[in-house]
Amino acid sequence: MEWESNYTYEPTPLFEHMFICRPFSKYKNPNLETGDKIIMPPSSLSQIVSVRLKYPLFFQIKSYNEGIVSHCGVLEFDAEEGFIHMPEWMMKNLKLQEGDLVIIRNAAMPKGRYIKLQPHTTSFIEVSDPRAVLEKTLRSFTCLTRGDTIMLTHNKKEFYIDILEVRPPGGAICLIDTDCEVDFATPLDYKEPEAERPKAKKEDDEKKFDIVNCGDKKEERKEFRPFTGKARRLEVLSYAAVVKGLAKVVIEEKIKDGGKEAIKEEFKAFTGRSYSLGGV
Repeated sequence: MEWESNYTYEPTPLFEHMFICRPFSKYKNPNLETGDKIIMPPSSLSQIVSVRLKYPLFFQIKSYNEGIVSHCGVLEFDAEEGFIHMPEWMMKNLKLQEGDLVIIRNAAMPKGRYIKLQPHTTSFIEVSDPRAVLEKTLRSFTCLTRGDTIMLTHNKKEFYIDILEVRPPGGAICLIDTDCEVDFATPLDYKEPEAERPKAKKEDDEKKFDIVNCGDKKEERKEFRPFTGKARRLEVLSYAAVVKGLAKVVIEEKIKDGGKEAIKEEFKAFTGRSYSLGGV
């Protein structure tokens, strides 16, 4: 649902002046960083009263050199004449250095209904109750400007938050006496956690892998069948039987050549060189 915007600057600015900016660290009370209020000189109060500006007071603040625009409220009127003091986070938004010129003029804006914020770090959403911390901090703000980066402190820690969206749309909203819906975007430094494989599951997978491998080996054993041809009986003859056979052959040859007597005289078994047959 889109809200109608009532946000307008005054058609003819009733208050518009140029000042030299200084950070709060140079002010008599440096502990004013939280919030969006500035310190103006006493002469500014006199002029505001004379032109009868409507309360609450809102101001557009614009860097003279860069032309960047933001918005703020006012806390006190006791700065040195010609100077204003402001939060350092606001100076960073406007790209200001101490001594730079700013133009300030009165502004008007609608009451806020919705803001979308984006923390710079996940440490902010990890605090015990980030919404409560934010609600407490925003009480020190008079307005918010889309595109700004605000700073808040909690437990002595500084947190920076981007203003992504405001409603009613138009650039800036009032936070005084209003009830805003707040939405958070994913922090800038957020990283998706890497998906880790559960250790137990990994071990189970390894066991399954081993079982599969064993099964494959068993299958291999079943399929391998050596000596699948026709069966043949292997006749293994002893060394003595071999020699006896050779002697028979020699005798038969001698009988053919000269008779048994000659054979008996001439045949001498095992008269050759001896050889050792290992394992027989």
